[in-house]
Amino acid sequence: MAHRATHDPRNSDLVSTSSAVMKNVCIITHKLKKGDGQGRVNYEILMAARAVGYVITLLASECAQEVASLEGVTWVSIPVQGWPTQLLRNQVFALRSWWWLKRTSQVFDLVHANGFITWYPAEINSAHFVHGAWQDSPYNETRTEKGLKKAYHQIFTWINAVLERRSYQQARWVTAVSPKIAEELIGIGVDPEKIIIIPNGVDVQEYCPGTAVRELSAFRKMDNVALFAGDLRSSRKNLDTVLRALNIARSWHLIVLGYLEQSPYPDMVRDMDLADRVHFMGYREDVAAFLHSADLLVFPSRYDPWAMIVSESLACAVPVITAKTVGASFQVPANGGWILDDPDDYQSIANFMQDFSQMSLSKRKEMATAARDSAINLSWDFISKKYVDLYDCMSSHASEDCRSF
Repeated sequence: MAHRATHDPRNSDLVSTSSAVMKNVCIITHKLKKGDGQGRVNYEILMAARAVGYVITLLASECAQEVASLEGVTWVSIPVQGWPTQLLRNQVFALRSWWWLKRTSQVFDLVHANGFITWYPAEINSAHFVHGAWQDSPYNETRTEKGLKKAYHQIFTWINAVLERRSYQQARWVTAVSPKIAEELIGIGVDPEKIIIIPNGVDVQEYCPGTAVRELSAFRKMDNVALFAGDLRSSRKNLDTVLRALNIARSWHLIVLGYLEQSPYPDMVRDMDLADRVHFMGYREDVAAFLHSADLLVFPSRYDPWAMIVSESLACAVPVITAKTVGASFQVPANGGWILDDPDDYQSIANFMQDFSQMSLSKRKEMATAARDSAINLSWDFISKKYVDLYDCMSSHASEDCRSF
């Protein structure tokens, strides 16, 4: 196992601004980088905790270079490359991280894990996904799969459901990224008294109101432009329902972001005679630029614990059409978008789109302002401080109730 150390937590000269006593925290995540969902959350937590004096040891397979080189941060690389499936890679990571922690955990004030990621018990565990809930979801895609693919996905979900339940039960506190996740945790038997809801944040500087760049200016010349972003190989994200709505809301164009390899949707678009109004742009890093070219985000995912695209859209002052099945839907204000009871209700989506197209400019601006305001309340500065406050509570008063921190 490679050990890449930039700082030894047992011989620290970094001065804490949050306490006179040095605090050592171990964060465990597969990846720590801005471009990864869970990785971005842990990136922000690490940076915020270090800023107030925490000494961080990171157990991860990947780490952003700008973090790995920081004083006060030790990256312990947990290699998993070469193993043929995600299931095996996860188990290798869990065992190797357990073995490392078993030998060194006494130096840490607390260990922060993310779901079932290690066999070692963590004081804080952050729930980004609940496999036990997904296993029983009516939208679980394995119900329609066949052969080895179906068997693999069923085994993967079952094993993770069993092991994550054990991990959450071992933790002193479990953070949930949305009220939806909190409900699912309770549903699999996690004590509600130890669940703390800390939503994911959004970069309100990167995602902010703006104008379309020259490359995308053609979209702004269209009357009504909606945007969809997600996994185009999966029916879970529910692009098919958006396309059905587009067949009714015929004045609208749709920008689609996501990997096209093995996606059934380009053929579906051609079959539905929508090729002139649906614009597949592939996977893109510059999501904010596309949001600046859109009037609405349409994202009725059938099952999503969070969905960063919802927060990013609101931060860009773009109103949202989403569904209750999306964890981030609680963030959508009443005057900043619409929330469907049924993610497959394409008629309502079409109605919302048509209503928006007929709104006055002042009403549209009002919705845009409400959308942006809701995102400001979930900026990364605000959210990462909640985690640091939890760290402070745990490391200083481990026996106290930290839910009111």
